[in-house]
Amino acid sequence: MLFSITSNAQDLNALKWKNRILIIKATKNNDLKFEKQLTEFKSQDNALKERKLVLYTMNNQKLTIIDYTTDTTDTSKRLSDDMMITIFSAKNEFEVILIGLDGSIKLRQTEVLSKEDLIAIIDAMPMRKSEIKNR
Repeated sequence: MLFSITSNAQDLNALKWKNRILIIKATKNNDLKFEKQLTEFKSQDNALKERKLVLYTMNNQKLTIIDYTTDTTDTSKRLSDDMMITIFSAKNEFEVILIGLDGSIKLRQTEVLSKEDLIAIIDAMPMRKSEIKNR
């Protein structure tokens, strides 16, 4: 994974093996899919916390980080130039990207992801199965 956020920021690689990352991006303001996607995860704090999820929302270069594992939201960080180029130069105006604990992309799609589908995808991952078994 080549994403990084510099100065007053967090490197996504620092989350590897600790958290799963969900990136929701929209390149324009008032994107209906973006708003619908955010609504989809509003009431899922416990399920997302249990699955070690950190949510990065990027809307027209505005970044918000919601860390469900610590119940914190941060809007003070900025996107690095590299990340802006990597994320916002993509042709898709709306995109959802799920990154697993191992740092690899597990899902990339241009349609709204339901909370049920997200949970099912994560629960089907080998490391998640191991977490459940060891609980």
